[in-house]
Amino acid sequence: MQVRTTRFGNLKIDEQKIINFPKGIPGFRSLHRFFMLPVKGADNMQWLQAVEDPAVALLLIDPFLYFKGYVCNLPDHDIEELGLQEPSEALVLTTITVPRDNPAAATANLVAPIVINTRLNKAKQVILNNSPYTTKHMLFPKTTEKTSGGEGV
Repeated sequence: MQVRTTRFGNLKIDEQKIINFPKGIPGFRSLHRFFMLPVKGADNMQWLQAVEDPAVALLLIDPFLYFKGYVCNLPDHDIEELGLQEPSEALVLTTITVPRDNPAAATANLVAPIVINTRLNKAKQVILNNSPYTTKHMLFPKTTEKTSGGEGV
């Protein structure tokens, strides 16, 4: 199928790669069909592009690669709604926001991951209630280097 996008131009997409969000995504409830595209130069990032709206594309990462100790305990009703039969069927990704004027200040939404059932290509943005996470975790935390007594660089 042909899909028109504002970021990537016209693309030919395999219909089998379409991911269905039956209830849409918060903020985009009327959009139900998406597909993923790799980010050039960033193997661990992907775009989630809407089929129905050429201007809507969300940047996604695998939170387990960036946030050591990240835990995503899905509520039973979300597991059932997504039709997950095995943990290996769940692909967990998080949206990131990158400020145009300061990419180093990019943040990840760890409290509301996007979970995709890879067997059914069915997905949902899940809210992790009672979690220690927020919608804005620094993707590239600033590090402070300490030196002592004239040592170091």
